[in-house]
Amino acid sequence: MLADVVQSNFPDGVKLPDCLRAVCDYLDARGYPISGCFEICDWGRKDAASWFRNDPAAQRQVAIFGRGSTGSSYALWLVPNANPDEAPIVLFGSEGEFIALASNAFEFCRLLGLGYDEVESDDLTALPAAWKETAGLRGWLAERFPIDFPATGEQIARAARERHPDFGEWMRRWQAAHL
Repeated sequence: MLADVVQSNFPDGVKLPDCLRAVCDYLDARGYPISGCFEICDWGRKDAASWFRNDPAAQRQVAIFGRGSTGSSYALWLVPNANPDEAPIVLFGSEGEFIALASNAFEFCRLLGLGYDEVESDDLTALPAAWKETAGLRGWLAERFPIDFPATGEQIARAARERHPDFGEWMRRWQAAHL
């Protein structure tokens, strides 16, 4: 099962949040696409090691679970809260963007279910282009969780940026000290 592979690539002791496990189960049952170009990443430890070369302590502060079409990484950021269910979902952008996308994994699943092609770069104030294409994922999640899906992703992303404005600075400080 994909969820077990993703879990095995998280830092020791970090549990894959239930809603992300449900996305993995959706893939096991139905395959890709999930939502736009987003893919589940089953090599999170290797990805963390490439972002934080020679720094195992920093590698343990992220749990990478997703990839974008440009090579960006999606992760739980475990620094503000070691509880993976409450950890924000952050983006390690392939072009150097470091932003909080959702306040936690549940909110990220709400965002994922909207049908944006690229959650990391689409205009989240606009209606998603692939709303119809993500109906299966929304239904799958709604059968398992008390979840609703807003018309746009703006509120989800704005709340994450407001609650976790320090992620980008945390990453830039790490880069300044290590690169």
